[in-house]
Amino acid sequence: MRFAATHLLLFAAMLPTASAQSCFQIHGRAVLYRGDGFFAIWHIGTHHIFFPTDKESADLICKYFDCESGDRQPALFADFTVCPTEPFKAGAAQAVIVKKVQHPHVVADWPPESTP
Repeated sequence: MRFAATHLLLFAAMLPTASAQSCFQIHGRAVLYRGDGFFAIWHIGTHHIFFPTDKESADLICKYFDCESGDRQPALFADFTVCPTEPFKAGAAQAVIVKKVQHPHVVADWPPESTP
């Protein structure tokens, strides 16, 4: 009996968890890059990039700007509650599930055109 319980615990420890770490809030900029379709959320003040892994996360962000039109490339500045689905790896974009968007501010076309 003790042998079976020990093996069950070892097996459970080897299973992947639902998320790589707990959820947290970042202030970031979300942009859907039209050329390659990459959805990036830059954590402002860092060099770190997150990307939504599920349709619900993308749909939540797309509530704030048009993700269908190819005419413009808007940016959403907001406080995002993100839940990583894989561990942090320096220099690599990190997959997340976006749980909440707060204090949204949309810039209609990113990057903004510079004036001479």
